[in-house]
Amino acid sequence: MRILVTGAAGYIGSALARFLAARGFDLIATDQSPPAPVIGNIAYPQFARSLVTAEVGAIFHLASLVSGGAEQNFELGTKVNLDATRDLLEACRLAGHRPKFIFASSIAVYSGAEAVTDETAPRPRLSYGSQKLICEVLIDDYTRRGFVDGRALRLPTVMVRPGGANTAISGWASAIIREPLAGRDYVCPVRPDSRMACISLGRVVESFFHAHELPAERLGSQRTVLLNGIPVSAQQMRDAAGGTGKVRFDPDPALQKIMDGVPQAVSSRRAVELGFRHSANIEEIVDEYKKNLSDPAVARNG
Repeated sequence: MRILVTGAAGYIGSALARFLAARGFDLIATDQSPPAPVIGNIAYPQFARSLVTAEVGAIFHLASLVSGGAEQNFELGTKVNLDATRDLLEACRLAGHRPKFIFASSIAVYSGAEAVTDETAPRPRLSYGSQKLICEVLIDDYTRRGFVDGRALRLPTVMVRPGGANTAISGWASAIIREPLAGRDYVCPVRPDSRMACISLGRVVESFFHAHELPAERLGSQRTVLLNGIPVSAQQMRDAAGGTGKVRFDPDPALQKIMDGVPQAVSSRRAVELGFRHSANIEEIVDEYKKNLSDPAVARNG
């Protein structure tokens, strides 16, 4: 079986592609920039639809324009996060062989709740979250009609991202660990008590593969699973990081307002029952990052 991974040059996508390749899967890894073997922009319908052939038995769809970028550029966010997903789903429908479709959603579908559970109703306050939620609904419907075997994971903040900053609103949560460890000073744009629901890169990669392996009947008609994210404050992140770089807190009012409305913890009984594992604590997340720093393939993907 051939597996398609979109967003394969990104932080999560590159780690997932390495994970699958190490297990002998035949991969089509695509992104709009190197080092992905297949280069192209899924915002163009012709390219997106060309990726799904009769040989492709599963699609891991991770390509997206992240939260801050989608908020700054509504048209591009809609094209990448929503239209491209539907183009891939349509390609699956037209291919006619019901491939597995595993989608990277986000807890950005929620707002205004400190603790999110399986019973929390999604109410996105950013375009990124709205686009992800619409895609979840589409995946449920395409699954109901027999076009795909869909699975979507609502991801907490995934840490620790190497390399430079991107446009994710949660980017500070990686920087406050990454920069001091690299011996660089960092000005954190949120208060020390600001909290995020967090999970490590390793746990997320495991979760995507576990979603692929789960029997369809265990998921039922609701194909979205909320992954557990542990609550960690900015100060706790800083304390766990160590390093020689200094951190100064200088909250940005606009960003702080957004952070005050995002989920601070995620508790999903369904995810546990389905066998998805979460990070134990912030120290485990930092230790994984430190271990990955010695791997050049990991360190160069941000």
